[in-house]
Amino acid sequence: MNLSTYKNKNLEFLKEFIDSNLVEKGNSKNTASAYTGDLKQFLNWSESKNYNLKAIDENKIEKYLIYLGSRGYKESSISRKTACLKSFFKFLLKESYKKNNIMKNISRNNKSKSLPKSLSDYEVNKIFDLIDRSEDKNKLRNKAIFEILYGCGLRVSELINLDVENVNFEESQIKCTGKGNKQRIVPTNDNCLKSINDYIEFERNILKIKESKALFLNNNGRRVSRQTIWTSVKDCTKDLNLSIEVTPHTLRHSFATALLKGGANIREVQELMGHSSLSATQIYTFLDNDWIKKEYLNSHPRA
Repeated sequence: MNLSTYKNKNLEFLKEFIDSNLVEKGNSKNTASAYTGDLKQFLNWSESKNYNLKAIDENKIEKYLIYLGSRGYKESSISRKTACLKSFFKFLLKESYKKNNIMKNISRNNKSKSLPKSLSDYEVNKIFDLIDRSEDKNKLRNKAIFEILYGCGLRVSELINLDVENVNFEESQIKCTGKGNKQRIVPTNDNCLKSINDYIEFERNILKIKESKALFLNNNGRRVSRQTIWTSVKDCTKDLNLSIEVTPHTLRHSFATALLKGGANIREVQELMGHSSLSATQIYTFLDNDWIKKEYLNSHPRA
């Protein structure tokens, strides 16, 4: 699309940015061309949303990055586009067109991150079936741990710090404390609540309890450690011949991916995950390309 199609103000800033910040500083023509294309794309998207440059804020930048992810751009391409926007809005700040640096909290590594893959529904069921058939003395604790990690998406640190009083059986909710001591309420399901109740009644309460508040206890009656959780997850999955290595974070990732595949709004997932910034949740929008292709082939009338 020709630059003349953009609004005069946008055109003015775009040309000045390219000339003064790229060409005059000795950047290659390829860099200038790539940045011009990236900014054209961003400005075009902004105008399609009726956003002017003055109104662009961090939230709108995050929406744009999510849009790029939904369009199938590689992480490396989004990194370059993010770097371009950082330079551009720094330029607008210098020109006093923007009052603050809206990009200061937006970060994206230059190198593509390899995201932990998620478990399929079939694999999750295999794990729970194995736990149900297990003769391990911590069988009920293991099941409750898996139900919370996969069913509620908690971090390991949040899980080990749960107290009995944090589980609200009547409201089907769990209150956890996340990063920065921020508390959040996470809804849960009947299977999860039953597993917690069974653990409390038939395993936890027969221990010589030394830390009465803690929900999950080790065999000495004290609050479990991170290592205990990691070991439990490893032991319950090592013989299942699953497609991926399972860690507590794999279960948290599978929780988020399952919600998004099920149609949950990304803002809702952000809240459930305890992410302070939408950009942290954005990584979960890069869903398995095979799944996306399969959904397209199954859903589109011309596929």
